Amino acid sequence: MQAVIKPTAAPGFVLRDVPEPEPGKGELLLRVAAASVCGSDVHLYDWNPWAAARVHPPRVIGHEICGEVVGRGRGADIEDGRRVAVESHIVCGHCGSCRRGDFHVCTNTRILGVDVDGGFTTLVVVPQANVFTVGPDTTSEVAAALEPFGNAVHACSYGDLRDQTVAVFGCGPIGCAAIAVARAEGAATVIAVDRNRYRLALAERMGASHVVVADGDVEANVRAAAGGAEIDCALEMSGAPSAVAAATRLVRPGGWISLLGIGDEPAILDLSNDVVMKGISIHGVVGRRLPQTWEKTMDYVRTGAIDVGALITHRFAMSEIEGAIELIKSGQCGKVSLHPG
Repeated sequence: MQAVIKPTAAPGFVLRDVPEPEPGKGELLLRVAAASVCGSDVHLYDWNPWAAARVHPPRVIGHEICGEVVGRGRGADIEDGRRVAVESHIVCGHCGSCRRGDFHVCTNTRILGVDVDGGFTTLVVVPQANVFTVGPDTTSEVAAALEPFGNAVHACSYGDLRDQTVAVFGCGPIGCAAIAVARAEGAATVIAVDRNRYRLALAERMGASHVVVADGDVEANVRAAAGGAEIDCALEMSGAPSAVAAATRLVRPGGWISLLGIGDEPAILDLSNDVVMKGISIHGVVGRRLPQTWEKTMDYVRTGAIDVGALITHRFAMSEIEGAIELIKSGQCGKVSLHPG
């Protein structure tokens, strides 16, 4: 079978024949129905410092996937033909974090397509503990996008959003998903901040009340968009040091911030004045809480409270991965879906 491979410790991917995998104990064999491309896949393609320090080629890429069960190892019991969405973080179950139920920060986490072979291919093996069945009303491409959508659900879970004024920094797919979650949770006002006008337009489609172009005096413009209301919460999805610092200055005393974006440089904050003396809460967000985030995510989809499909703007065959990567780098897209072929 063919797969998208990171063949060597250098930029680029290749399409190459690889052996079909065999499921082990507690594992399922999935025929991939759809996948989607993550920003971390772009990092792997470019072979940035994070990728070089983490990945050991050759590696089959891809961690946002939906597949159909076509086989199982000993102890796995989901029947053939069931479609499933996949949690990409494989946890150990026995470290201190896992024993506390904090599986999302398992110290031995292995990530599909990063630490083990992933799903930009025809067949992939995953632990049964990492799948969530999806019904006939959920398309395969939406099911594949539930993993990154869950990042936004997790980021929005640290405080009450009802009737709140929320600022979202960074309107890539996860930022736009966070906008949709905030609106679904009853936020009064959601202000979207980004440099990219394409993504600001997508943010409006996902429910942003106001958009702010991230140039000039961003903080003054966010306050103006709030119309005199205090900023109760900031969801920081860009990782830009300037945005992280702005979030701490903008959020009201007693408010809260979720930090999900990963920046290339450290952020410089005035902790004494903008965090301690204001009594704000800052939450670092990684992955999804298991299984709580998935349960909430699936509920949004089942009830129709959020149209996850609206985030998906482009579709490619897996063999066209280079075109998908270049489109994402251009910033002129939302979520990019991949399909076998």
